[in-house]
Amino acid sequence: MVISLIDRLFRQQEKQQEGTPKNIKHNRQDIAGLLLLYKKHNYHLTAIMKDTQRRKLVRMATGIEAVEVGRNEFLIDEFTPPPPEQIHPGTKLLFSLTHNGVRHQFEAAFRADNGTKRWFGFPQGIEQIQLRNAFRVKISQAHPIKVRLKKAEQKMIEGTLADLSSTGLRLRLKGMVKPRPERGEVYSSCHFVLGDGSTVEAPAQLMHWQFDHEQQVSYLGLQFEQMDTTIQKALNRYLTDLQRKQRQLS
Repeated sequence: MVISLIDRLFRQQEKQQEGTPKNIKHNRQDIAGLLLLYKKHNYHLTAIMKDTQRRKLVRMATGIEAVEVGRNEFLIDEFTPPPPEQIHPGTKLLFSLTHNGVRHQFEAAFRADNGTKRWFGFPQGIEQIQLRNAFRVKISQAHPIKVRLKKAEQKMIEGTLADLSSTGLRLRLKGMVKPRPERGEVYSSCHFVLGDGSTVEAPAQLMHWQFDHEQQVSYLGLQFEQMDTTIQKALNRYLTDLQRKQRQLS
């Protein structure tokens, strides 16, 4: 029953994204590499399971804490919110995230508890679907666009745009962010001014982050939330124009 519901959810998502390129990684090394990437970048994963009592799908948030390539297993952090019922060995959940404008999704079977964390077996494959509305445009650091993040009772975070899409951005900051970022946290305001003078401001959720030791730079991946329609249209126009200019130069 869980698998049939998940399959139905897959079909609904594919219908919504009809015509978008997709592929599935089946090779064990490719799967291990992607899971290690999700861990390295502290990705905020969505997990979907069925609440058998209420007969509905439940969405939860988590992240990968460890990947054991030799055992074909990965360890996830505790679910937020907690699952509505006990998860038994063999139960399959659907995991998904968005990386560089591409949705990654896969099924994995629960194996064992580790306190509040859980071990899952490697998936048989990881499906990748290019999202048209999440196509990312790189922003030149020669003419940096400053971004300010605000969160209650915390010091303002300031950095520059690394890339931008209609649904989110990747922020570049010098050094390590303090306090340490927590995937899934929400900033009350993400504010920046585009090259054409348009101001963009909206709440944003942290979907992933990474500290590059070699460059001594942090990167935060943010997803916009509840953006004003007028601002969204201005952002879309700017991105369309920027993509056209970059294609002409390439």
